Amino acid sequence: MGVIQKWRQADLKSKITNSVCAVAMLIAVPWGIHWLYYRFTHAITDDAFVESDLINITPRVSGHIQELLVDESHTITKDQILALLDPVDYQAQYDLAQAKLERAYKNVDALRVTITKTEQVLERETAIAQNGIITAQEDLRKTQAHFERIDRDYKRIANLYETRSIAKHQFDAIAAEHTAAEASLNAARVGVTVAQKTYERVVAECLVIEELRKKLAAAEKEAKEAEKGLEVARLNLEHTKVKSPINGVVAKKFIHAGDFVSPGFPIFSVYDMDNVFVRAHLEETKLKGVKLGQMVDLDVDAFPRHKFHGRVIKIGDATGAKFMLIPRDTTTGEFTKVVQRIPIKIEILDDPERLLKPGYSVTIGIKLD
Repeated sequence: MGVIQKWRQADLKSKITNSVCAVAMLIAVPWGIHWLYYRFTHAITDDAFVESDLINITPRVSGHIQELLVDESHTITKDQILALLDPVDYQAQYDLAQAKLERAYKNVDALRVTITKTEQVLERETAIAQNGIITAQEDLRKTQAHFERIDRDYKRIANLYETRSIAKHQFDAIAAEHTAAEASLNAARVGVTVAQKTYERVVAECLVIEELRKKLAAAEKEAKEAEKGLEVARLNLEHTKVKSPINGVVAKKFIHAGDFVSPGFPIFSVYDMDNVFVRAHLEETKLKGVKLGQMVDLDVDAFPRHKFHGRVIKIGDATGAKFMLIPRDTTTGEFTKVVQRIPIKIEILDDPERLLKPGYSVTIGIKLD
């Protein structure tokens, strides 16, 4: 009996059952072939998750949180202010540093004015002292010449007086003149000495200028230190505004307004929206044929009807077991072979709406070479 004749003789229930089975086989066979083909041509694992570079936002200065300007799941931009610390203490430090700098500037200006005036005075006194020496020396020369002439006359008249060739009143007149000339000579010599001493005193006063210049250098150094102190105070005051270093999304908030925070203590945890990727851990037995740049199918549990695609951008150089807190020690002979897994980093190619969030579970299929 042929198949057609059996079909004609069968009842309706049998025909329906056979039809359903035939259709199921027609569907199952191509699906099964595709299933087997996919597994022979792809490295598959469900040990994969969506990840991103998480950044902990910490303050650079300590203080009490005055206000939190964002919350979890908020989208933020680079340099956006996320939190404000109480700035009272840092504002006071800034004002104090500014007053110190102003005082240092005034000290520098006062020393510069003093040096300028002292230099002008010493310049005038030096010129006067030099002119005084010249005048005193000229007076000494004139007085010396006058004394020498009087001295010659005195000696000549003294000889004549001894021989009683002249009267006594003539001798007394030349003697008085000789005494006066000698006194003028001594006074001229003293004048030269006084002028020289005056010049030496003025020259010695130039050391005051050197001392003032040293004080000015110290004051300028103090002013520069005050400038740096003011800059540090300004930065500390600016750091009371906690800003975001990246464009991203706030994943976690760790503190609340009024809490005290210090440098290194996280306020928010933020992930970079522009650097979302999939990290998979592929068995070492499936690595054959896996290379950089290969295309990857991404099946995300959160979006079962949406097919995502990616590309292999990094293959780990060591297994995850090498980074365990307590690595396995097989030197004692207690050894059970366990298939190790290699971390694979996958770039997401088609997620313009940014649907994938860090932590989502993913099943990947890497197209083998």
